[in-house]
Amino acid sequence: MTLVGALSVAVAPFLSGGAGRPDAVDGPVVGLAAGLVAVAALGFTPSKGARITAVAGALIALGVTVRLLVVDLGVGLTGPRLPVLAVGALAVTAGVGAAAGSWRVRPVGLIAAVIALVATVGAPWAAQAVIVESHTHDVRGLEPPAVAERPTGRQWSWQPSADVVDVVAAGHGVVVATNDGGVVALDGLDGREQWRYTRRGAWIGMLIASLDRRAVVVTFRSALDTRAQLLVALDAGTGSVRFEKVIRSVLAEADDVVPGTRTLALRDGESIAGYDLVTGDERWRWSPPEGCQSPYARAVRGPSTVFVPVECSTTLSLAALDEVTGQERWRHEVGLGPPDGEGQDIYLDGTTDGAVVSLRIITARALPGSVTSGLFDAETGRQLAHPGTPWTVRARVGPRPLLEEQDTAATRAIRSIDLATGTMTALDVAACPQRTADATTTTTYLRVCGDNGRELTLVVQGLDGTPPTTTQVRLDGSGSLPELKLVPAPGAIVLARGTYGGTPAPVVGLGEHQGT
Repeated sequence: MTLVGALSVAVAPFLSGGAGRPDAVDGPVVGLAAGLVAVAALGFTPSKGARITAVAGALIALGVTVRLLVVDLGVGLTGPRLPVLAVGALAVTAGVGAAAGSWRVRPVGLIAAVIALVATVGAPWAAQAVIVESHTHDVRGLEPPAVAERPTGRQWSWQPSADVVDVVAAGHGVVVATNDGGVVALDGLDGREQWRYTRRGAWIGMLIASLDRRAVVVTFRSALDTRAQLLVALDAGTGSVRFEKVIRSVLAEADDVVPGTRTLALRDGESIAGYDLVTGDERWRWSPPEGCQSPYARAVRGPSTVFVPVECSTTLSLAALDEVTGQERWRHEVGLGPPDGEGQDIYLDGTTDGAVVSLRIITARALPGSVTSGLFDAETGRQLAHPGTPWTVRARVGPRPLLEEQDTAATRAIRSIDLATGTMTALDVAACPQRTADATTTTTYLRVCGDNGRELTLVVQGLDGTPPTTTQVRLDGSGSLPELKLVPAPGAIVLARGTYGGTPAPVVGLGEHQGT
């Protein structure tokens, strides 16, 4: 019966949910499970020495498993596999002692096997109950306020319990991730907490909002299995969990997790898979045509499109897939000449609302007349602008891209561009020669200047070139490696510091403009 108990824990990583799903089973856990099976088999040999070795091996496995369990619980990413293995190690130990070299069913061995099997089924819920704390908020029927364009003297402040990891605009304001595994939604109008989701002690890998700001996706990292992260999709309005999924760490580390409006598209080798943003179910899977490949490029999403690069022997192209069906909607293609032995790359970027995609193709093989760079409408593929030298396109700064010219590390000129007319408007560089952070809204350019660690100046200028105005903001805290977050959000322009150690700085919201 010892063998039955060991076999039950050996398959536990594959039978249980959470981090123990088949796509995230890690080597150490599988090795422990296999070791328990081998130890159990030793218990049935007639040799007394082999049985003693089996008991010793089971106790060692128990010690290792408990250590892994404690560490994994500490970072909040424990799956059911470790509790199952811990109970299984006890089952093997008890069962070996009871079997005494006999294959007869003994009460102790039977009880041990039953405990192991029950743990296999119950551990996912037990682990979830220990780790996760969730407080939801019902805002059904309430429309979020408009995204703030300019600040006023009306401010609110929220003190985080730990260092801020990231801040994104979502729901009725912002969602803040903290270094203690917490994800908190704040009302943009007054800064009050709306909902909270916490995986106690977890390390947060990334936080990102869907393009319609109705969902947020957060990943949690484990110190034990660095190859995988737990992705949790939360409703931005209520904080309720939509689904959980284990993904490869490289996807989060390379910023390759970008939820659209209805699906979350993830790269899987050469393929792209689209997962329903409500249920997490796979809706479609795309692979490049035969004889072609899909090289890596920054993940960019449109409101209803997913962009994938396609490299063939005679063409290099950008394909836009429908985010619901995975079918190709439009394609921008560049013809290639004979191979020259040189490398080639596709660089993608996009505005925060997904409306515009920026494309830059680097190759010496492009046929004459090919369009290798430009700004394109994400839904139709229509070329909107073709900024030439010396302009650098900054698309991710907000819903309105900026054109920037640099001289070494200094900015020489900044232009806003009206994509409907192609008109460029000069913005005042001298108003903030050394910015700490910047962002655009639909009508303004926001920059943080004069940041001394306690106070900063927010410079606001209209994208039409109107003179800039300034607002002083107190944002003090202690700690090292500060990273400033500037987020135009529903109800307020939000500022926060990402620091390490010391006293966390507050998250500050500046309300809508009511006059200078």
